Amino acid sequence: MMRQRDGVWVLVCLLSSFCAMQVRAQEAPAQEAATQVAPGPRLIQFGGVLQDRLGKPLSGVQGVTFALYKDQTGGAPLWIESQNVTADEGGRFGALLGATTSEGAPLELFASGESRWLGVQAQSPGEAEQARVLLVSVPYALKAADAETLGGKPLSAFVLA
Repeated sequence: MMRQRDGVWVLVCLLSSFCAMQVRAQEAPAQEAATQVAPGPRLIQFGGVLQDRLGKPLSGVQGVTFALYKDQTGGAPLWIESQNVTADEGGRFGALLGATTSEGAPLELFASGESRWLGVQAQSPGEAEQARVLLVSVPYALKAADAETLGGKPLSAFVLA
């Protein structure tokens, strides 16, 4: 037989467990939102050397046009951006492609998995586009491409008709 005091103790324990579950349930969405990974900035870090048409380095603040192409030579650009960069006395500079817009570089440019070539052109009179550079992945980006698959297969492969 349960005494009055024991019944009150059980009721208090049940109520405190219920309240703790309610608090955890209310905190869960906030914790899930905090642990969700926000997409990284859609910027492409690039470093190069600016030279004039005679091969002499350009230094100081320079206007530069960056363009992404499907092919190593010829063809119309798939994307284009102009920005100012600061080159050192050897013409070396660094830039974040996509930094001129809040959206950054368009992801759809890389969705096909095809090669992309970057053309760089100083915005000085008479300057031509320098030889295009092949953009390549970093090792962890290759693994990240598999993040939206299950065992290397797209989610649509598991959808029942």
